[in-house]
Amino acid sequence: MVQVTTDGLPPARPDAALVLAQEVRARTAVQVRLDRVVVPLQSRAVFESPFLLWVGDRALPPLEDREVANLHGFLTAGGFLLVDNAGEGAGLGAFDRGLRAQLRRAFPGRTLQPVPADHVLMRTFYRVTSVAGRRATYGEVEGLTLDDRLALVYSRNDLTGAWSRDGFGNWEFEAVPGGPSQRESAIRLGVNLVMYALLLDYKDEQAHVEYLLKKRRLRPEDLPDRTR
Repeated sequence: MVQVTTDGLPPARPDAALVLAQEVRARTAVQVRLDRVVVPLQSRAVFESPFLLWVGDRALPPLEDREVANLHGFLTAGGFLLVDNAGEGAGLGAFDRGLRAQLRRAFPGRTLQPVPADHVLMRTFYRVTSVAGRRATYGEVEGLTLDDRLALVYSRNDLTGAWSRDGFGNWEFEAVPGGPSQRESAIRLGVNLVMYALLLDYKDEQAHVEYLLKKRRLRPEDLPDRTR
């Protein structure tokens, strides 16, 4: 699981990507690497992974031209980027404004749009109805769509805060206000994000239904009517 950084800043929520990778491996058939990799957005190494995580918690300085080029190139080439706003107070708003400004540079004429509740992302592996993270301030995530593909998802609920563990393996932050059930929902959303990044809209294909039933031990009545 690869986390990107900008402007030489240390990665925020540095252990969250590893925790998500562990959860994906434990819950699905995807054999993700269980190492923590941090690469600068300006590095060509960003093109070596299909899924990138970018966590911000403070004002975002303007990206360098190489960072903008890599961001544009990675997403248009088929990569998927999860951007998580882990900021508090002024930091949340500062990162939000900076991110939107830099996305306008990378994709002129395009803006982040709310991801509909019925988007395939919300049922790629789990049926997800909540987009809360460590906090549940916003009722939606936003996305950038390229060629009918959701290439970037942006959360302002500190998803990675819900995934973070300390050096002893304990959850680092409380999930407020929903507690353990909110954290579980945040993990499930994270798993869906990874599965969508890898497989896109495969959940809409009947051929995968039996596999999902076997892997998740679902009852047929748990599936939507159109897949029975």
